[in-house]
Parts: sequence; structure tokens; C-alpha cells
Amino acid sequence: MTEEKELLRNLRDGDEYAFKTLYDAYAPRLAARLFQLLRSEELAEDILQDLFIKIWEVRHTINPELNFGALLYKIAANLSKNAYRRNLYDQVMRKHINPDHGHNPIEESLNQSDAKEVLQAALNKLTPRQREVYIMHKIDGLSYQEISSRLNISASAINHHIQEANKQLKNILRSNYIYVFAVIIPIFFEK
Repeated sequence: MTEEKELLRNLRDGDEYAFKTLYDAYAPRLAARLFQLLRSEELAEDILQDLFIKIWEVRHTINPELNFGALLYKIAANLSKNAYRRNLYDQVMRKHINPDHGHNPIEESLNQSDAKEVLQAALNKLTPRQREVYIMHKIDGLSYQEISSRLNISASAINHHIQEANKQLKNILRSNYIYVFAVIIPIFFEK
């Protein structure tokens, strides 16, 4: 316990070693709990990364005398709830924008083709690195660790690129009334 308090004090001062040590101590248990809650390894991994990025961002406000594990689990629960709400919202929007009026394969094919063109144009407006990271993670399905190995960048950099790409794509695609398709991009890009 005393060692953890010392690590938390060092973390407040920006010590990356203390951060990594705390990450190594808590990440496996948090990952297992997030997977239990979310039933998605990829989503659990994303939220775990977001959680520790958040910890790094608020490190100056962490009180070493308080239970750090409880803080982590509280943030993890909030991030999980937000992810669940976003997913639910996306499903509702998809149903609202594209209600099922029967199956018409020709029209469906044309709509997918149009959507693919708009999405490709939107992806082309991202910076080259954002586009590369976004496609590797969201379309090719690579984990942060795999991307990190291939591109030699940190998980926090990967997360930053993906978040920025998501914001830009949402804004670009919203103007074309198909921004909800960003959730289902892999359908349009066959491997």
C-alpha cells in the first residue's frame, strides 16, 4: 500500500515509470472486468486505453491517500456506460434513418456504393497518419498493440488519432446525412 502511494505521488509529478507500473498492476483485472461488462474484447481494450489516458490527463488531481483501485473502477464503469449509450443511440439512429421497407438488393447495392464513395472521400480528408491508424483499427480490425508494433507509435498516440478521426468523420459525414454509417464502415470495405 505504501509503495502504491509512492507511485501515485510520482505519477502526480509526471513519472512515466510510475504510470506504467500502475498500469501493469491494474490493467489485467480491469480488462477482465470490462470484458465481462461489455462482452467485446475490442471495446474493452478501447475503454481500458481511454481509462488510462484519462488517468494520465488528471494525474495532478489524484490523491494518493484515497483508494486508487476504486477510482479506476468508477471511471471504467462510467466509460462503459457511455459506450453502451453511444451504441444504443447509434442503433436507434440507424433504424430511424434507414427503416426496413423490405429487401431490395439493387437499391441496397446502390446505397452501399454511394455510401462507400462518401466514406472514402471523408477518409481522404483525414491526415495520412489518422487515416492509416483509423483504417488499421476500425476496418482491418487490428488491436492497439498490433498497430503500435507496425507503426512504432504508442497506444495513447493511436487512441488520439482514432478519436480525432472519429470527430472529423462524424462532422464530415453528418453533412451527408450518413454519419451513422461510420459505425458500420467494415461492411463497405471488404478485405
